[in-house]
Amino acid sequence: MRTSRTSSIASVVGSAFVWGTSFAVSKLALRSIPPLWLAWIRFVLASTILLVWLLFRHENLRLDRRAFGAMMLGGVLGYALNHLFENVGLVLSTASEISLMMGVFPVLSLLVEGLAYHRRFSHTTVAGIALSVVGVVLIVDPRSLGGTLGGKRLLGDGLIILSGICWAFYSILVKNLSTNSSASRTAMFQMAFGSVVLLPLAGVFERPVFPVPAAAVWAVIYLAVFCSVGGYSLYNYGVARMASTQAVNILNLIPVFGVLTSWVVLHETVTVMQLAGGAVVLLGVLLSLRDSSLLASPS
Repeated sequence: MRTSRTSSIASVVGSAFVWGTSFAVSKLALRSIPPLWLAWIRFVLASTILLVWLLFRHENLRLDRRAFGAMMLGGVLGYALNHLFENVGLVLSTASEISLMMGVFPVLSLLVEGLAYHRRFSHTTVAGIALSVVGVVLIVDPRSLGGTLGGKRLLGDGLIILSGICWAFYSILVKNLSTNSSASRTAMFQMAFGSVVLLPLAGVFERPVFPVPAAAVWAVIYLAVFCSVGGYSLYNYGVARMASTQAVNILNLIPVFGVLTSWVVLHETVTVMQLAGGAVVLLGVLLSLRDSSLLASPS
């Protein structure tokens, strides 16, 4: 029992680590690859890996009309739009700031879920949500928003909030999907459908850059193999063996890993105000989730 608990915790911590590193690695890739093309390549690679795995296991890949629509919508919300906003946000802002902003995702999911199902929030939950909003304001730090660079940062942070809202609606959709579909099968179809949506958008709004430096190629491979395939596999293994609230609390390590990776890989600096904001967001999330079994996964 102890070994099973340890392995489940280690799995979720591992998923938090690879998802946390994805921001700095994406920022590195975005120096050479436009944001929409980056998302498209990442999910084509990841869905191909999962397809090979599913074929190896002889899983049924047929979809009925209802499942097709749900998978398509999941691909649009959870993969195409979510990563479109995230990648463009990373271009405009810093990886460390985006990492800290991701800490508010569980609260966004809680808000959207509450509004969708007309649930009343407890006083504790409302206090947690309010605290998270204060934390976001501290992370953005209005005093540093002067000039063109400040405006771009603010726009980038706003796009991350939109990314979080897309993920919140996606989370509701996933909860309502039939349990007959395995996690690997669901992820493969949704990544594939997300890629189908991203391709024409990338073709119209962006021009691919050639040749692509080796560092960017390795970054894309890391994002596809470790973040998209490995991260979700570790998370699904761990969350199946622990309470969902415990998993959510562990995922709050994502901003920590994100900031550390941004510092090591990109040599970014974080202000004391931003660190304080990240801590306030974390406190708000923990407070708001006390009465909830919400489950959220960032990237």
